[in-house]
Amino acid sequence: MADRNSVFEPALLLGNQIFNFLREQIIAGDLKEGSRLNELGLQKTFKTSRSPIREAFRRLEAEGLVEIMPRKGAFVRSICMEDLREAAEVRSCLEGKALRLATNRITQYHLDILSQLLHKMDAKLNVRHAREYTILHNEFHKALVATCGNQYLMRVHSMVTEPFVTERLTYMYLSQLARAEEDNHRKLYELLCAGETIKASHLVEAHVSSLISDPAQIKGKPKASSKTPETQNSNKQEPTKSSKDHRI
Repeated sequence: MADRNSVFEPALLLGNQIFNFLREQIIAGDLKEGSRLNELGLQKTFKTSRSPIREAFRRLEAEGLVEIMPRKGAFVRSICMEDLREAAEVRSCLEGKALRLATNRITQYHLDILSQLLHKMDAKLNVRHAREYTILHNEFHKALVATCGNQYLMRVHSMVTEPFVTERLTYMYLSQLARAEEDNHRKLYELLCAGETIKASHLVEAHVSSLISDPAQIKGKPKASSKTPETQNSNKQEPTKSSKDHRI
């Protein structure tokens, strides 16, 4: 039995290494949405067979970061507005619950971490540095959730949020909503410092929900129409419909 474990352990460790490597690249934006993961290149880089690579692909798919297409390969998952809306609905509930649980669990250590992240976010926002702001914004919300001390809630929150940690969404955020929402981040911190965790939970729920309340607001454009130009010209008074699977 010991010999069998010694055989399988390196493969498992290598699979974890490949998984973490790809996960970090996707979240950082080094691997763009819709891009194909190079299985052959990974085999050469990690000097391994296809098995640990495909296992890493399956784990990434389970986290919503990758889409595996039969006979085509694995691709970085593109985000559609409906996916973003559904994830934000769950994220709003999770973050609100986390802050309610934090009532008797939040410590000065948590507050210090949030304060540090706020200062760093302000600096990146002022220079419109989207990539660094994207990472810091995600870390701030993870730090909010960490105040609850519930490891299960923290893991679920990461699985829900991290597929949407992309620079592309941050560019929209910076151009349309950033300053008002940045004030919300500071207000959340101030409420937690004052021990007002219930008020903070209501604010974070509204804060997350506001980011997806209107796709046109996030994009800064009119909603896309499903009608043809001829149909629109013939009946301009009829409201247009936005596509459920509109890519952003």
